[in-house]
Amino acid sequence: MKLNNLRFFSLMILFFAVGCSGITPTQAIPASNLTTFTDQNKYYQIQLPKDWKHQQSTGNHYYVDTFTSPDGNAVIQNIAYDDGTPISSSTNGQFALNLLDKYFSTIGQTGSITISDTNMENDGSERLSWTSASEDASGISFIEVRNETTFLIFTVEWKNKYKSQYFNILDQVTASYTVP
Repeated sequence: MKLNNLRFFSLMILFFAVGCSGITPTQAIPASNLTTFTDQNKYYQIQLPKDWKHQQSTGNHYYVDTFTSPDGNAVIQNIAYDDGTPISSSTNGQFALNLLDKYFSTIGQTGSITISDTNMENDGSERLSWTSASEDASGISFIEVRNETTFLIFTVEWKNKYKSQYFNILDQVTASYTVP
């Protein structure tokens, strides 16, 4: 199944980051406080807190599902883009960075996001760890191509000041990611 290794690596990165920072993570959310969301094209399914706000935006060849914490200090987002053109693996990273700049920085311009780490996963997907100085936020994004023309980027983002509050929640949502 896609992203099994990604979930493992994201957990390891988040555990490492928390361990090194001395932050005590919050407790996991009980299943009774979670809801299951399935993407409109069944690209993915996640479990997330029931009280997070969902918005969907669409445009030519893409749609974006965004889930925002009640206080706005954490975001889960998936972008699905497909214009029917086969996607080259050599352009994945730059396309992902352009999307991150657009959706996760205040100014929305190229160069707003700084990638601190990238890893190619065994399933062919790529994990990007990043920061947004303009937002004082950080995130982890997973990018992959399906059916040769569909570009997916799944992201968890937190305001740096609230990392300890959202660490386990974002970790739990990431771990729940499956392909239905």
